[in-house]
Amino acid sequence: MDWEYEELFEAFNEDYMNYRSENFSPWESLARTWGEYENVINRGEMEKAVIYVAYGEKLLLQEKIFTNAKKLTLDALNTLDLAKLQSVLDEEQMEELLARRSKVLEQLESKPLDQYPVARWYYREITEEVVDFINKKLQEAGSNDLVSVVLKRFERDCKNTIGENIIIKTTLIESLMGKVTEKEKLEPIVKELKEFKVDELGQQLSEDEKKDLLLRIKACI
Repeated sequence: MDWEYEELFEAFNEDYMNYRSENFSPWESLARTWGEYENVINRGEMEKAVIYVAYGEKLLLQEKIFTNAKKLTLDALNTLDLAKLQSVLDEEQMEELLARRSKVLEQLESKPLDQYPVARWYYREITEEVVDFINKKLQEAGSNDLVSVVLKRFERDCKNTIGENIIIKTTLIESLMGKVTEKEKLEPIVKELKEFKVDELGQQLSEDEKKDLLLRIKACI
């Protein structure tokens, strides 16, 4: 199909938000959206420019940026053929596109880099996501079996990386200690946290995040 300038921006952003609404992490939502539009880039300079700008804008929302994603985006935006763009965009569109490109180029340079390539929740993000989910469930009338409910909601994330698994279960213990009657369901999780070795994380977390996680684990086991 042939894309219009505004339509392509809207479609990319809408698909990204659809993945977010399905409980994918920001990074995984962006990776999946990118996969859907990767071939669109080859249809023309306008399509290439819009996809990379839209992708870059979403990268700016993340806590960290995977090294290769940053290089790919910077290289693409710095080598756009402006003459080709001027031939297919009107003056207002061209001005807007260049302004958005400049913002991405400028702000990407200052974003912290992520050396671990797997799309995943970041430390603060997943902690807040679990806390928010648990608080909502605690407020629901007749809410029960919270341990199973939380583990079911984050089942895919727990399988994705060791880091996500341990952060989710640490936050679960922190949030539900003293608030649930089915304490026996927490016992296997406590056992898992006791057996966890921080070296298993590799580059999934920063050194500061690892130290904080270990303190949290110590406090709840």
